[in-house]
Amino acid sequence: MAHSFTIKLSEDISTVLKNVESQITSSGGNFQGNADRGAFDGTSILGHIKGEYCSISESKIEITIRSKPFLVPYSVIESEIKKYFS
Repeated sequence: MAHSFTIKLSEDISTVLKNVESQITSSGGNFQGNADRGAFDGTSILGHIKGEYCSISESKIEITIRSKPFLVPYSVIESEIKKYFS
């Protein structure tokens, strides 16, 4: 089951995505995509997480979590992912 949520960006989407890509890849994760859409995955203290993003406007991005640890609630993952985009 997937879970989607929207994040309002405070900076240009390209700038935010470069920062997110750097954070994810520096911790051993994978990030692929452009300013329109892409995918990411990685392992954190929460476990392995896999997701996708899609730009819905110049200042909003939709995140969809495709895979997560069974015992970790979506709300916890959503909170952690929002930190990457802020």
